[in-house]
Amino acid sequence: MPAELARPSPELRGLPLLTPENPMLSTFRIAFVCVLLTVLRSEAAESVPAGSLSPDALAFFENKIRPVLSNKCYECHAATAKKIKGGLLLDTRAATLEGGDSGPALVPGDPKNSLLWKAISYHERDLEMPPKERLPENVVEDFAKWIAMGAPDPRDGAANARSVGIDLEAGRKHWSFQPPTSPPVPQPKDRAWATGAIDRFIRVGLEEKKLRPVADVPFAPMLRRIYFDLTGLPPPPDEIDPFAAAYAADPAGAVAQLVDRLLASPQFGERWGRHWLDIARYSDSSGGAHNVDFPAAFRYRDWVIAAFNRDLPYDQFVRDQLAGDLLPAADPSERAAKLTATGLLTVGVKDLRERNVNRYRMALVDEQIDVTSRAFLGLTVACARCHDHKFDPIPTRDYYALAGLFASSEPLLGVRRSRNADPFAAGLHRLTGDPAEFSEADLAEMLEVRLQLTRAALNRRDERRKVLMALGKQKAKSDEQEAIYRESQPLQEIESKFNALKARNDAMLTRFDTLVARGAMGVRDAEPRDVAIHLRGEDTQLGEIVPRGFLSVLADAATPAVNRAQSGRRELADWIASPQHPLTARVMVNRIWQHLFGEGLVETPDDFGKTGQPPSNPALLDHLAHRFIAHGWSVKAMIREITASRAYRLGSTHDSAAHEIDPANRLHWRMNRRRLDSDAFLDSLRLLGAGLEQAPLLPRFMPTEEDDRLKSRDLKSWTGAVVRYRTVYQPVIRDHVPDDWSLFDFPNPELVTGKRNITTVPTQSLYLMNSPAIVEHSRAAARHVREMPAKDDRDRIVHTYRRILARAPDARELAEAQRWLENFPRTDTSLERQEADAWAALCQALFATAEFRYLY
Repeated sequence: MPAELARPSPELRGLPLLTPENPMLSTFRIAFVCVLLTVLRSEAAESVPAGSLSPDALAFFENKIRPVLSNKCYECHAATAKKIKGGLLLDTRAATLEGGDSGPALVPGDPKNSLLWKAISYHERDLEMPPKERLPENVVEDFAKWIAMGAPDPRDGAANARSVGIDLEAGRKHWSFQPPTSPPVPQPKDRAWATGAIDRFIRVGLEEKKLRPVADVPFAPMLRRIYFDLTGLPPPPDEIDPFAAAYAADPAGAVAQLVDRLLASPQFGERWGRHWLDIARYSDSSGGAHNVDFPAAFRYRDWVIAAFNRDLPYDQFVRDQLAGDLLPAADPSERAAKLTATGLLTVGVKDLRERNVNRYRMALVDEQIDVTSRAFLGLTVACARCHDHKFDPIPTRDYYALAGLFASSEPLLGVRRSRNADPFAAGLHRLTGDPAEFSEADLAEMLEVRLQLTRAALNRRDERRKVLMALGKQKAKSDEQEAIYRESQPLQEIESKFNALKARNDAMLTRFDTLVARGAMGVRDAEPRDVAIHLRGEDTQLGEIVPRGFLSVLADAATPAVNRAQSGRRELADWIASPQHPLTARVMVNRIWQHLFGEGLVETPDDFGKTGQPPSNPALLDHLAHRFIAHGWSVKAMIREITASRAYRLGSTHDSAAHEIDPANRLHWRMNRRRLDSDAFLDSLRLLGAGLEQAPLLPRFMPTEEDDRLKSRDLKSWTGAVVRYRTVYQPVIRDHVPDDWSLFDFPNPELVTGKRNITTVPTQSLYLMNSPAIVEHSRAAARHVREMPAKDDRDRIVHTYRRILARAPDARELAEAQRWLENFPRTDTSLERQEADAWAALCQALFATAEFRYLY
């Protein structure tokens, strides 16, 4: 074993876990330290200036809150209103907090004591707003969430003035709307440190501030860094020694060789595909009040994973998702892939109970504009739905020019919305099979049968409850229930009708499953049409009709004209994927950098507009964008180039002098310490514990149930077949995200999320101590260690550390672990059980360390 295996530097180590004097006391010590760190980090988070908003908070306000305020409140509660009622203004943050004649409208963090929420929820008869109609329940819930978040609000000023229009020429001067330059690679004074162009850009920036980078990272955290960055999984123990030797001889060569091997593994696509699914707001259900399954959504997920694994050029990746149905294909397989790619435009939130067809379609269009603009351009174009964008040079006309492109397209969801609704949602892209085997009418009929079965199943359930309640047998045993049911004539009639309906349509439901297994969600062109401006976003107040087109601030002579005979999505895709577009390459290379360094060169990856942060190193960002395009838009080539830099090999050691000058590490004088996200953390526990199936998952669609409304109880049955696979293959059900996912900041599938939140709360430490899942994985990991061939416990301890932390324990840790096993508290159980418990506790303690949960 190489000498370097002993341990990383003190800054990189896990917490001291065990004491020989009192091993049980150490368990409490672990919990205390975890909670203490939680409190300290929470206090640090509270020191963030009040005016700074997270991208998620800003997106939530702009998408969920501002449109409602503008459409429903400003008529009576804005500076532009003819008469301000109740002395209340709601058009600025300051005015909303100040309130009106009845007092402050908001109590940030406390919805139930906020007058605004009381008014819109109709909780008090004398305080009901809007007075003519109650807002939909989901809107009321959005306001409750917003207030509970602290009511984040970017609106400044005492009152809003009337719009004076947008100055496009002035808007084009913003850095992100300028064409990327091809900056010359600078030469730092210290030329020996840099290994390539990336390092030279970084070193020059450091030298300007008289800073020096910290030392390179030791091999063990470097091995974990590469594995987790590229696959989201820990390194296997048998790779530790070979990498340690190679890294000692040639660090750059060892890193390059390992990166190449992992880029070729199927786990790469699963890891980086999950990054994109965050942006695509992927889910297997519709969300909303009628939360039903998207049975064919999985195909889009699998397409994304496959696209990253085969290194589909990013410009083609863009084109396929926006207009794959309109692009030529060389063979049926490529055709199926392109149709599936358009699932990006359909996997978002849907209010399937909305009966107004135009209102439903425009809500869908708004969601499609939001994901397109934020994912590919880093712009919040959807904020211009009700009014000119408050910050960026995006007039409302541009929003409705884009809206026409998507309004001229049909969504194919594989679900039926409601009676008398438009039939488009019932469709699916046909990928295989005889096109004549099913028709759109067949599918619509099948979905109608499913709705009938749902209603019949609900009637049966309600009648069963009535019978049991009437007899006071709510908790009757199964044999007693049977007797009760036989005595109920109404229930017998309902049961008979349900069974007859199911039997009569059993063959049709089987055909539906066959069709879904051959289909994919997506979009296709409909009758082309331009869209009128919806004044204040209202579909009942229409203004001028806007020709279909793109964003004016980015338009130039090379901007393609929309094909008036089609939707225009193909031209949109070509425009966005053009090498000349100032945003597309910048946005994507920034995302790649963020996933490798923990922070992007632009800290707001989904917002390159005026409310976003400027790049920390503009020249480096442009250099990377040019390199990205020059290498054929290859994501893997860009990852190779970035990971080959000396900057990527830096340690995360703290330097007080550097921290004083650059506390946020925007100049990259060290590597950022990064906590494992929920996917990497849970997948690692499964791999090291109960087991993880790493073979790619075979195609699997969601089951079609009698009652297609999704509930949390359905998750256990639906995840049963894939529980041993990676988290990316688990169903994502809106409104029912598993608690352990949410606890470690799994993103809200309703929102475009280019950067996950990182929170540190006491419940995370309690989860690591008490969760049945953690205990199960710890016991499984302990069984693996105890069953391995070894001379003695000393060898097993070394193997445990190598397996969980990718390094051997030092002498002190080894001695402490041995004393832990020897002095583990005696119980009445067998010696075999006591030994198993001791090893499981050791594994659980290592899982709880910062060293396991963080990358250094």
